[in-house]
Amino acid sequence: MLQCPVTDDQWLLVGHLIQPQGRQGWGRPARDPRTILDAILWVIVNEERWHRLPPRFGPPQTAYMKWLQWRRSGVMEQIIAILSSEGRLE
Repeated sequence: MLQCPVTDDQWLLVGHLIQPQGRQGWGRPARDPRTILDAILWVIVNEERWHRLPPRFGPPQTAYMKWLQWRRSGVMEQIIAILSSEGRLE
């Protein structure tokens, strides 16, 4: 079963896949990738729309854009595969 928020053990398995690339000196600092993953999982687990994301996760647009980016790059597939192989997803 998908868990939200991710546990420390789960984060150890997948966190390296989504660490921020670093700030280039200007613009906003990157949002915490673990919070973004929690937001994405919250939407999936609760079968909710992005605009209903609780404020504790930050702007829904940020989570949605990261979800799109990670899905297109195959990172979300890797996360699901890793957690599934560890028996953490059903």
